[in-house]
Formats: sequence, structure tokens, C-alpha cells
Amino acid sequence: MPPSPTPRPGDGPAAPLRLAYNANGLRSATLPDAVRVLADRGYDGIELSLNGQHVDPWSFGDAEADALRRVLDETGLVACSLATGDPHLLSELPFEPALVDPDPAERARRLDLLRRGIRIGVRAGVPLVAFSTGSRHPAVAAAQADRWLDDGIAELLEVLAAELDAAGLPAGATVLGMEPEPGFHVQTNGEAAAVIARTGSDSLWLSQDLGHTVVVEDDPLASLARHLPITRHLQVEDIAGRVHAHLVPGDGDVDFRSVGQALAESDFAGWLSVELYDHDAVHREAAERAREHLLATVPGLGGPVGQPDLRIDLDAGRDASRVR
Repeated sequence: MPPSPTPRPGDGPAAPLRLAYNANGLRSATLPDAVRVLADRGYDGIELSLNGQHVDPWSFGDAEADALRRVLDETGLVACSLATGDPHLLSELPFEPALVDPDPAERARRLDLLRRGIRIGVRAGVPLVAFSTGSRHPAVAAAQADRWLDDGIAELLEVLAAELDAAGLPAGATVLGMEPEPGFHVQTNGEAAAVIARTGSDSLWLSQDLGHTVVVEDDPLASLARHLPITRHLQVEDIAGRVHAHLVPGDGDVDFRSVGQALAESDFAGWLSVELYDHDAVHREAAERAREHLLATVPGLGGPVGQPDLRIDLDAGRDASRVR
């Protein structure tokens, strides 16, 4: 068995465990409205997503960043990360081109998008910009794909350092997070950990996705726990039958009490971010049910597990008891 990942300097983020929701599950709402919807439902943060509806990588500038800061200040929400994995930003083919595309011009297109994402992330003040590798062409050897990937990440780390310096921010104010994805060149936590180790950079972390871990790992809970020392961000959703379809927590097979125990035992202090990109039509209900289930099963989210919290339901205009 390979050694456990080495804990990163500073033992990870110092903030307590907090709950966010990915904006890709609220595409029918404007970004300010999405922030307000989540604030009204008791979330601590929002995970921004590069897409044409919310954070357009080709038009998001200072004015948009200022407007985002205003609504975050108004609601008290935190923009906890920026996800760059929208499937159709560059092609009608999902997630193409990849960071490991055999065509250097196509790899350059993906790198350009990620450079834009890093600039936006620093400008918006998010602590983490997440990315994935994309799929490896069957004719490309894994070792060759690794070399292309390492070169691309080195370039992105240089961009990140330059953007932070230009903004007068210290190293680490924003970091990169690699998210393993089923079917991609890097699809397991262990594969991502190996890439992180090769870079030797304190600015590259693991961005785990619980559902992806359930789908691809032989022992998902063990993999989750094993790699928490290098994890800055954890996306959560439920999964049924190890099929890669994101479900509201509580609707599938995931034992969230065991997940919560693993997080508590590791003293994980990052963000949990619900990702339900297929639930836009029912995003209010999905956000409410996800939060209720997670607060009832994961220690450290909003106080003692199972304790009620009286909040104001702004839609109904009345007091509503929510499970914390």
C-alpha cells in the first residue's frame, strides 16, 4: 500500500466546516438571485461556476466582480471556490478539449480558459479555483498525458503567482484544486495526489467530489479519509448504484453519517459544497433538502447534529423550523 498523502503546510484551512452550494444548480437564476436564494436557505457559501449564465470567462470583469462583492456583503455569503468544469464552454463535445489533448492547439485552448478562470478567481477573491484533466485519447500513453498535464499545471501555477502578485495578495490567498472525474485521465484521488506530489507546490490541492469517489473507488470512504490531508474542498451529492448521476443527499446510497465521522476524525476544516447541476428546475427544494440532510448527519455543520434552528423563510414570509 502506498504511503498516505503528506499533510500540507499549515494543516489546511483554519476555518470551521461550512456548507456551500454550486451555482451550476441554479442556472435559471441570475448570479445575485442565486446568492440570495442560498442565503435565504441558510447556506454559508456559494461555489461559483464558469458558464454563460453566471461567470462568463470572456466578459466577467471588474464591474461584475464588484457587483458580486456587493451581493455577498449584503447576504453574508462567501464565494468559496470557482469551478471551471462546465462541459460545453469550448465545444459541443462535453469537456473537450482536454488538458491532455494530443493536439497542442487544443490543449492551448483549455489552458487559455483556465488562465481566464484563475484571473477571475483572484479578482473575485475566491480561495480556490478547481479544474479537471479531461479525458485521455485512447492512442495517447498515460506517461505522455502526464507530461502534458505537468507542463500545463506548471504554466497555470505561474499564472496564479503572477495574478496574486499583481493584485497585491500573498501566495496562498487563492490556490488551485484538482478534481478527479470518472472517465478522465485523472479520475481517482490517488491519481490526483500523485500529480500534486510531482508539482511540489503548496498552491495545488485536491478538490474531492464525494460522488465521484463513490463511483470510481474500490473503498470510497477509505479513499475519502486517506486524502483529506491534501483536500481543500469537498463537493457532495448522493449516488445510487455507483451510477454517476448527482442526487440530493438522502436520495441515494451514500452513508453520510460515516462520511461525517470521517471528516470529524480528520479535523477537516474545508468547505462542503453541494453539487446538483441537474436540479435547476427544483433548485429551492433541492437546496433545502440537501442542507437538512447534511446538517442532520454531518457533525460540525451548523452546531450539534439534530438540533433545530429557527430561521426566517423569506419565500413564505413566516418562521420556519429547519433542521441543523
